[in-house]
Amino acid sequence: MSDVQVSGFNLFMGKAQCGTCHFAPLFNGLIPPFYALTEFEVIGTTATDDLLNPKKDPDNGRMDVRATPYYEAAFKTPTVRNAAVTGPYMHNGAFSSLEKVIDFYDKGGGAGLGLDLPRQTLSPLPLNLTDQEKKDIIAFLHALTDKI
Repeated sequence: MSDVQVSGFNLFMGKAQCGTCHFAPLFNGLIPPFYALTEFEVIGTTATDDLLNPKKDPDNGRMDVRATPYYEAAFKTPTVRNAAVTGPYMHNGAFSSLEKVIDFYDKGGGAGLGLDLPRQTLSPLPLNLTDQEKKDIIAFLHALTDKI
């Protein structure tokens, strides 16, 4: 990997906090060490990628399968392997680019954008990533693309 991709990995696992849900080495929500169970997270995905005028996505998520408020707007944590070539992003396809996804997380998800999400599992605090740090994370995600 290039120095930029290594920097992106370190940010992914550290400051950007991506690795708290997308567990290495699979980079998805399968819980180590046995990888038999998966996490469901409430991140507050918006209905569109307009982060200046955010609107809550009406999808109930896992709660439609398991009727408990804990699972309201909770979604399975997918792998980020091949993410560079599998847009659009999020469960509803609301985000057209990885840049938009990173901006969403950088702002603290839906709650960080001001949406009422009392059960959001993602920290609502901004990450304060620099433009270069965002580019480095995206470069790392590109490194997770399968070679055909």
